[in-house]
Amino acid sequence: MSKISNILKERLGLQLLEYPVPAHSNSIPYSLGGMTAASFGLLVISGILLAQFFIPDPERANSSVHYLMDQIYLGWFLRGVHFWAGEVLSVTIFLHMIRVFVTASYKKPREINWLVGVALLGLMVGLLFTGTVLKWDQEAYEALDHFVWVTGEMGILGLPLTEKFTPGVPLLTRVYMAHISLLPLVTMLALGLHLFYVKYHKLSPIPPSREPGEKASIEAIPFTHHILYLQRAGIGIIAVIFLLATLIAPPLGEQPILGLEVTKPPWQFVWIYALENLWVPSLIAAPFVIGLGLASIPFVDRSSETYWKRRPIAMALLVGFIVLLAGLIIWGSVTTMSHTM
Repeated sequence: MSKISNILKERLGLQLLEYPVPAHSNSIPYSLGGMTAASFGLLVISGILLAQFFIPDPERANSSVHYLMDQIYLGWFLRGVHFWAGEVLSVTIFLHMIRVFVTASYKKPREINWLVGVALLGLMVGLLFTGTVLKWDQEAYEALDHFVWVTGEMGILGLPLTEKFTPGVPLLTRVYMAHISLLPLVTMLALGLHLFYVKYHKLSPIPPSREPGEKASIEAIPFTHHILYLQRAGIGIIAVIFLLATLIAPPLGEQPILGLEVTKPPWQFVWIYALENLWVPSLIAAPFVIGLGLASIPFVDRSSETYWKRRPIAMALLVGFIVLLAGLIIWGSVTTMSHTM
């Protein structure tokens, strides 16, 4: 067995994976990125299978999803896996960014990788939004209606995202192409770059609670041990997704009634629904402000301090942001829309 292992290492270069990493990498907080990657991988696989049954045309899109759910063997389970993988990914990527912020892993020399992570967050939001639109029920139609309003307000900058840019091609078809080709391709490239910088800069250490300048000893393990831990974590995440897909069917309405506005967006977007009720241009301003704020963090916080207890302002801002976001989600869930697009 050992001889076979050595042959595989020599032929495949597996020995290159035995470089040392900190022992704390084998923990849930430092494996949230790997869990997110596992959910994304499941999204890609299930998405490829779902694409075999979906018809990206406004007249047939909704009925094709219903056909998948009702007529295709285990079609309900396949769609459930895709839906819940996106839900789980939404949670793990948010927790991953919180961990990175709390441990100050965005600081020198990892500023660029933080920016890549922010870009990945934006791409995941784009995938979630386009995926919501594709089922083409009332919720999906209203989501696309809001998107059309935003692109209209952007003037010539928003033109490539409108139906006018490609006359005769339904916007739903273009959303579908973005969902299955452009966004996944860019996401995979960004994910590869993200992993490259993790390898290049090494996994960030646990911030020392000692006096400034005093370093803690760092126990190391082979990266192959961390891969085994990530495999177990990934299997656990996939098991949760499969269980949720079995027990809870994802929402699906009927063909939309154009011009009607009666639904609320998925929980990932309810916060902006609440802001829209206060000020409609929040649809444009809020994502821009949040994106700019996240991107500026490593350039505003230039101190060398990484221990969270000695970063009271940063921690207060984090708690404030989480409380505000949770409050907007709760408020958006109970309030009603005070205007129409």
